[in-house]
Amino acid sequence: MNDSQVLVIGGTGPTGVPLVNEFLQGGFHVSIMHSGRHPASFDAAVEVITGDVRDEDEVRDGVGSRSWEIVVASYGRLRMQGKVLAGKTHRFVGITGQPVYIGAVRPTPRGAIALPVPEFAERQYDVSDYTGKVAAGEDQLFEQHGRGDFEVAIVRYPGVFGPRAPINHEWAVVKRILDRRPFMLMPHDGMAYFQRGYVENLAHLVFLAATRPEGAGEAFNGGDERVLSARRVAELIVDELGSGMELVGVPAQYCRGVYPLAEKSNLILDMSKARNLLGYRDRVEVESATRFTARWLRDNPPNEADVQRGGTGIFDYPREEKILGAWHKASAELDDALTDP
Repeated sequence: MNDSQVLVIGGTGPTGVPLVNEFLQGGFHVSIMHSGRHPASFDAAVEVITGDVRDEDEVRDGVGSRSWEIVVASYGRLRMQGKVLAGKTHRFVGITGQPVYIGAVRPTPRGAIALPVPEFAERQYDVSDYTGKVAAGEDQLFEQHGRGDFEVAIVRYPGVFGPRAPINHEWAVVKRILDRRPFMLMPHDGMAYFQRGYVENLAHLVFLAATRPEGAGEAFNGGDERVLSARRVAELIVDELGSGMELVGVPAQYCRGVYPLAEKSNLILDMSKARNLLGYRDRVEVESATRFTARWLRDNPPNEADVQRGGTGIFDYPREEKILGAWHKASAELDDALTDP
């Protein structure tokens, strides 16, 4: 029986639940610290510490004089949490994301980042939103590692998908099927290859980064080992849900917002470090994970208030009908021009 104490900051999100369950299955004693706004059930009992994980005083009060073998900071302000937990844990695992890399978030077809992206790729510091702070947060944690405050491991998340994910790009397809749409527009024919990560796979990677000695002092790209095109994601969903919905390729500039996954710049993260150092392998193969996500979204449609348009896009069907009509007309005129003697 493993008597090690683990604290997961967050713990009730899409990757938090499978991560907590994996720790429980490994015999760890798990505590979670979260706001209490999003309840979750786990495979066994966990201690719940309630507090605002973005507030330094509340995190400090929740931590108190206790210490843990492992802390996973999956939500909130990493720099503050690292400061509060200095000397209170052996291994601190910080979750960041792929936007830390320069050029990783440009919309297609303007992508210029070399692929696949390794962990040593140049990171960005000068962006005004939160992504400009991610690299600085990582740097602070590695400085703390060097000082001996704790061992640190960083896991950089890709586009997260699966049950309860906050930005499920797959909903753009599933909702149209549920609405019995006869067609769906495919920006650039859906040929964008954007790194996704199924919730169970990402949780397993974090578990390995937290528990394997080789994880100390390292940053790891997270994601599924294979990357599907946006069109292939849609094709799998259409097939899994038994739909006859046609996928119509249209240049992205004419159908912005219909399917954001297909508008993203190509982005493939190099997963060799996680495989070689930690022994990572996908728990769920990417096509099976996509099919399961389709069924889950069909059976658990998200509340409209919770849908993030940046991931699911907009559902303006009259506009889509107009775009399709104009595209068919333009295509016919181009065909005629090319066949004229």
